[in-house]
Amino acid sequence: MSAVDDRSIHLVSCIGVDTEFAHLPHFLDHYLALGVRRENVHLILNTDDADSPNLARARALLESRHLPAPDVWIGPYTSDAMWARRRDLQTERVPADAWVVSADVDEFHEYPAPLGEIIAHCEALGVNCVQGVFIDRIAADGRLVDVDPDQPIGQTFALQGDVQCSVGRTGRHHDWFGTIKVMLLKAELLPSRGGHHPQNGDVPVRYLFDRHLARFPAIGRARFRFFIPFRVHHFKWTASMAQTLRRRLATPGVSAAGAEYGRKLVDYVEAEGGIRLADIPLRSRHRVDPLGWRRRVRMLRLMASALARGDDARYIARRIRQRLST
Repeated sequence: MSAVDDRSIHLVSCIGVDTEFAHLPHFLDHYLALGVRRENVHLILNTDDADSPNLARARALLESRHLPAPDVWIGPYTSDAMWARRRDLQTERVPADAWVVSADVDEFHEYPAPLGEIIAHCEALGVNCVQGVFIDRIAADGRLVDVDPDQPIGQTFALQGDVQCSVGRTGRHHDWFGTIKVMLLKAELLPSRGGHHPQNGDVPVRYLFDRHLARFPAIGRARFRFFIPFRVHHFKWTASMAQTLRRRLATPGVSAAGAEYGRKLVDYVEAEGGIRLADIPLRSRHRVDPLGWRRRVRMLRLMASALARGDDARYIARRIRQRLST
């Protein structure tokens, strides 16, 4: 199976320059290193102040990286507006038969193989959507610290853990769907608000794991989440996190799920002064994968098929182990 030409891989994102500028250089370097071509980087810069110095800084940064001129959105941020603009940008700039890496500026994707190889595997399976789980990135002592422009962001936030499921849990208005992100999708699909799944449309969604990840019964458990080989490293837990969340919670148009989850996080980090490491499971960065990513994908697809038949979850796990051992 030959890898897909990288000319068919595009990146679409939106950056709030007044709250997220510190992430931007690290974000660009990460996705260029993953193999996204410079001409295929499609960005929106958002600020509610047309004279914001960070808008000029962001434009200069993109120019210094020889990236296309961004779209500029002057106005207050809301999730609805941001995702609508990203969908419009994707529709305008990306051919329907190409692939889109969809990432917020604090989301750094981890793929288990080069993007062209992943896409070739998806196309062989007839898949058009790849989801992943959030892996929360935290400073070594759990404090909320600034993004360091002179240090790799993965060193500043060296720990990998599960804050969302351990602290955020679920609530009246938010569920496990918010802990899943679309990482890669064929451009015939468009992301929904939040980017947790594709928007309903005329094109059927064919997930890599054969069902939405949030529909696996064990998705709230760290051990199961860490097993999934497609991960979104979430550099959300910074010194400005609480202030940014409070600002967004005060903006008209925030969703009920966003308001409930956001307040829960603000209350927690302000009470604890950061992330209390005893509250969350941590993932080892050095664990050797004896299975390989294709085998893990196969296991999850088998599990999805068994769940669709209504099989018991423990029975499913036992049968999959037996099948893969033969």
